[in-house]
Amino acid sequence: MSLARLQREFQRYVLEGSTTVAERIDDRNADPQRRLRIYYDAYRLRLIEALSTDYEALRTLMGPDDFDATCRAYVEATPSVHRNVRWYGEGLPAFLERTAPWAQRPELHELARFEWTITLAFDAKDADAVAFEELSRLPPAAWPALGFVLHPSLQLIELRSNAPALRKASDAGEPLPATTFAEASIPWLIWRKDLVVCFRSLSMPEQWALHAIAQGANFTALCEGLCEWHPAEEAAPHAAQLLRRWVDDELIVDVTADEGE
Repeated sequence: MSLARLQREFQRYVLEGSTTVAERIDDRNADPQRRLRIYYDAYRLRLIEALSTDYEALRTLMGPDDFDATCRAYVEATPSVHRNVRWYGEGLPAFLERTAPWAQRPELHELARFEWTITLAFDAKDADAVAFEELSRLPPAAWPALGFVLHPSLQLIELRSNAPALRKASDAGEPLPATTFAEASIPWLIWRKDLVVCFRSLSMPEQWALHAIAQGANFTALCEGLCEWHPAEEAAPHAAQLLRRWVDDELIVDVTADEGE
């Protein structure tokens, strides 16, 4: 047998439990199945360990035993397609949302989605934030055409549950609060400031404004869009207030002269 074929058979055992490779293992010193089982279990335990790191609050909410059983079900249903184990947990929120019995508990997939989004913000590229002094030096005539580049870590999601409160309690080592749900989805902003992942809820105008900026809207378009929530004469001051907050939160990393739409 070629080495390549032997490796494929070993991989099939680790991933699927196929026992064909057992026939190729010397059985004089120990049972081949027992020896193989070490690798079979170690593979799964390593993936569960990675999931535990990505989903700390979810593990606390579910309890170690239920979380372990859930992760084992996910591992069996979700072969790894990444060379880097960091990305293996990407599909867990969708798995919880669509798979019984977890699908009957929406707080699970919402918390998982929130925690995964935190990992995306943490791993995003670095970028130097624009200081308020840089904006204050711009001439008034330049403002209508100004565009703004958002920090690469910025993430926007909507949640009905109190997943952020659960994660905050978990980070602080405190007991998790009871799960609650709002009547409507609440938009959340998640980003990294220095080396710390931050998150806060958003008003509808700010949610719209961040989406607009991300799609290339300039200051003029921003003001026009905010007229949906504010009188026309108040739109520019509200836009300026949002920009000041984004600068303070280190969400703006560059200013452009694009015309926008």
